[in-house]
Amino acid sequence: MTDLLEDFETKKEAIRDEVELHIKKRDEANAEAQKYAKLRDELNQKTHEMREQAKEKIAEKNDLIEKIKTLRDEKEVHYKNLSELKKNLREYKSSIGTGMDIKDIKAKEKELQYLEKRQQTTELKKDEENKIIVEIRRLTNEIKKSKTLREQELLKNDTIKELTDKINEERTKGEEYKKQIEDLSNRISQLSDEINDELQKLDEVRKEADEKHEIFIKYSQESEAEHAAFIKAKGELKDMEKAIFSIRNKTKVTRKKERESELQEKASELYEKFKAGEQLTTEDLLILQKAGFL
Repeated sequence: MTDLLEDFETKKEAIRDEVELHIKKRDEANAEAQKYAKLRDELNQKTHEMREQAKEKIAEKNDLIEKIKTLRDEKEVHYKNLSELKKNLREYKSSIGTGMDIKDIKAKEKELQYLEKRQQTTELKKDEENKIIVEIRRLTNEIKKSKTLREQELLKNDTIKELTDKINEERTKGEEYKKQIEDLSNRISQLSDEINDELQKLDEVRKEADEKHEIFIKYSQESEAEHAAFIKAKGELKDMEKAIFSIRNKTKVTRKKERESELQEKASELYEKFKAGEQLTTEDLLILQKAGFL
């Protein structure tokens, strides 16, 4: 019985060590799970913020695209009006007379075109080519001067001046339309680059968050497995403690019975001596009394 008790005590200590080990591993795995859960939550929060930023830029980009559509429609209407003003100006100019014959200017332009074509397509001697160059320069200057003088003379007409001012004003507006559309287009391109860059980074952060979640699951499962092992080992420890308690009780009962048996045997011997008339000591009498013979 003693050997069995010692064996059970040894096993109990081994199980107790196992219980402590499972508790340690469970707590370590749980701590790791919590650490990666925190990292995962931080990354998920970051992806949420990045997604909202991307949404804002996408909304801004869509608004700018609509603005460009509106500006292009307005620009188209504007240039139709500008074209109509130019047409009106041409028609009015052709309808009034000036001190300068427009046919003379057109004749010089036609002659200039002929000379330029001849210079470009005909093989000429050096002196002939020089003469043509001088003539081209002369005609160019005369045409330019004649047109300038004619424009100056035409601008003295109030209607032509008014139409010209309107045309210049509309041209300025047209440039403003172009500038606005160009600026908006550049902003849209910038936003597109930023959105693509942010979406790429968003995918990277989301992927990292998923990786942290996988690690969290791994450690959570380890923690649960260690906790289950701890519960099992704890149950085994309780069973072992009950078995040891039972063995100890049985050992006490056995020892008590052994002592009682020894007492009865001794008392029987003393009682026989007592019946035989032998003198007993006080201690002998106490043994007889304890054994129930007296």
